[in-house]
Amino acid sequence: MDYLRLKSIQPQKAAQLLFAIISIALLGAALFGSTMGEGGDSTTHYLYSKLSWQNPSYFFNHWAKPFFTLCSSPFAQFGIKGIMVFNVLCSIAAAYFSNLISQKLGFKYYYLTAIVVITMPLLLPVTLSGLTEPFSALLLSLAVYLYLNQSVLISLIIASFLPFVRSEGLIIISVFACLLVIEKRWKYLPWLMFGHVVYSLVGWAYYADILWVFNKIPYATMNSVYGKGNWTHFINQLYFCIQPFSFVMFCVAVLYLPIEWYQKKSNYHFQKLFLIYGISLGFIAAHSAFWALGIFNSMGLNRVLVTIFPLIGVLAMQGLHALLEMQKNKPIYQERFVYFFMAGILVFPLLNNPASTNFNEAVNINKQHQFLRDELMPYLEEKHPNVNYFFGETEIGLFTGKDIFKEETWLYPGAAVPPYNMQSGDVLVFDSLLMLEERNISLDQLRAENNLIEEAHFPLVNNQKKATFYYLFIKP
Repeated sequence: MDYLRLKSIQPQKAAQLLFAIISIALLGAALFGSTMGEGGDSTTHYLYSKLSWQNPSYFFNHWAKPFFTLCSSPFAQFGIKGIMVFNVLCSIAAAYFSNLISQKLGFKYYYLTAIVVITMPLLLPVTLSGLTEPFSALLLSLAVYLYLNQSVLISLIIASFLPFVRSEGLIIISVFACLLVIEKRWKYLPWLMFGHVVYSLVGWAYYADILWVFNKIPYATMNSVYGKGNWTHFINQLYFCIQPFSFVMFCVAVLYLPIEWYQKKSNYHFQKLFLIYGISLGFIAAHSAFWALGIFNSMGLNRVLVTIFPLIGVLAMQGLHALLEMQKNKPIYQERFVYFFMAGILVFPLLNNPASTNFNEAVNINKQHQFLRDELMPYLEEKHPNVNYFFGETEIGLFTGKDIFKEETWLYPGAAVPPYNMQSGDVLVFDSLLMLEERNISLDQLRAENNLIEEAHFPLVNNQKKATFYYLFIKP
């Protein structure tokens, strides 16, 4: 008996040690890697969090996600590394709660779930950034665990803040609401609006609009500026985001869970089906529809799936559990199958494959950031110090102490069109990608203006050997 007990403990201890090693490696990558995030939204979220202490109105910017800004802002004061550490802690905690969910569901190898989650290829680059998905994944996994653990009120309060971390939180709380209605837990329904009530009241003084939490939603449009795609886009992307071994187990669970519930028909299995299965598939289905129909300004970005990675990890373990049940009379085959599965989970991310992890890109500084830091910004600081820069992207905010969201100190264009509000000596930095595609400002248009002088241009060649040109125009 003692031997059998020792044998059952050893794999769990090994899994815990491995999870700790991977977690420490993640933290080390955030602290000592040269990456400054993937850019774009990552940079903008970081800057909102960092600058919020100087401008509290940023705590109520709907695009920036107010609850994320609030919770990440102390870390952002330490720079981009600080917000990366925040996201690493969120990803580690979310993976840990996926373990607890699997344990609650009675999976024999529940302690492997966190490793499945934390080794999903897309998790690393999204975590080493200022993006909101890791924090959203943490809140979701915590809310689901607490609900399954019968801490319903706390679960719903936490879930109620999800729309202020990611807009898809509205989808998630809708699933919670449906479950409450089906279970006839009417008294709990109002608590799903707790986050909206709090932010409505707190932001009322700033916006003079108690309904600002609805009226200021930036994605409430039926005409996306990013176009549309096909219905299978996110299903196809899921394979590359979570790697083949997890994807196969996920597919097994998708087929198995409804059958399990039909056979057992218990309230507990219904909760499991609704929360884990329902939220995951509902989330994927909603994003598939948004992208295919070209609504809500969907860009078809696969990183949004990181929010449900903890639940996908649980579903992968559900698939593994289902296959092991088919071999329950052959324990030796069960063990071999588990070893094979975990070997695949650990080895595949290291391979040179589109569905594996690109460690070099995730951990090291990208070409654009290196160019801005080492070439463009030194030139601007030497030739044109103490002036405003009219820029098409937020990346330059990584290398200055200026608030790029304040027009009186920074000429960030947003969606602005000419005429430009520039003073003598100010610099307009035109890039051949964002200025044209997202700001509708062309190079020929700038060259045709008599009140701007073209001073210099800089080529930036990315890893695909494609060049983006930066042109400097000076206001005389």
